[in-house]
Amino acid sequence: MLCRQTVFVLAWLLFASIGYAHDLWLIPPRTALPKQAATIDARVGMDFPRSEFAPDTERYPRKFVIQPDGKSLPLKSAGKKDLSGLLEFEPTIAGVHVIAVETTPKVLELDAERFNEYLVTDGLPHIYRLRAKEKTLDKPAKERYRKSPTALVQVGDVKAGAWNKALDLPLQIVPLQDPFGRKVGDTLRVCVYFQKKPLADANLGWQRPGDGDTAGGTVRTDAKGEALIPIAASGLMTIRLTHMTRPKTADYEWESFWTTLTFRVP
Repeated sequence: MLCRQTVFVLAWLLFASIGYAHDLWLIPPRTALPKQAATIDARVGMDFPRSEFAPDTERYPRKFVIQPDGKSLPLKSAGKKDLSGLLEFEPTIAGVHVIAVETTPKVLELDAERFNEYLVTDGLPHIYRLRAKEKTLDKPAKERYRKSPTALVQVGDVKAGAWNKALDLPLQIVPLQDPFGRKVGDTLRVCVYFQKKPLADANLGWQRPGDGDTAGGTVRTDAKGEALIPIAASGLMTIRLTHMTRPKTADYEWESFWTTLTFRVP
């Protein structure tokens, strides 16, 4: 019989092998002030904003802040606390700051059953239908994936900022309206950019604390890459998306891109 410690290690190894299938969120602080250090929590999971483990923010090859005047600030790793990886920056001016990181691309092979389930549950039914058409649903899949989450932080009482700026990220959800000017009952228009171009028919989902491990709702972007997200409550919320392409390289057949946009509704 396996001892409890051995079972725990095996369970952890299994989780680590599928950890890619969890969203990465950048959780903004409740308050931030100019010339004072602000801490961002990096969390990994599906039950927003509960984290399954503390990611190592030192491993992110890109991490930066865009301040309200469009200039870039450094975003530094600041260790770990409980189940959160920590990031830190010091704003010099008031206004809305955009926080962004990009993870290192990784390649993973999934068996047919797990890959098919992932496609269905993560808003990629068109890839599932393609595999069905090609009669490859019983085949394993090699996939490269990377994540590029963002967050919005209001520093001080100023709401102006570069919150509507498309950044140099593989995949990004960009607000087209001031998120901090939205009220409960409003909608927030956003645009999805893939490789800096609007992405049509992208399956956006949104979550708030308490929604569990599935999206509170979903919507597809229109021909301009835009969609309306309902603002149903104040407080923390995230908008998320997985987009998949099929480059068919020697090392992998599929490539997925993950992103989230996290902010606090006033």
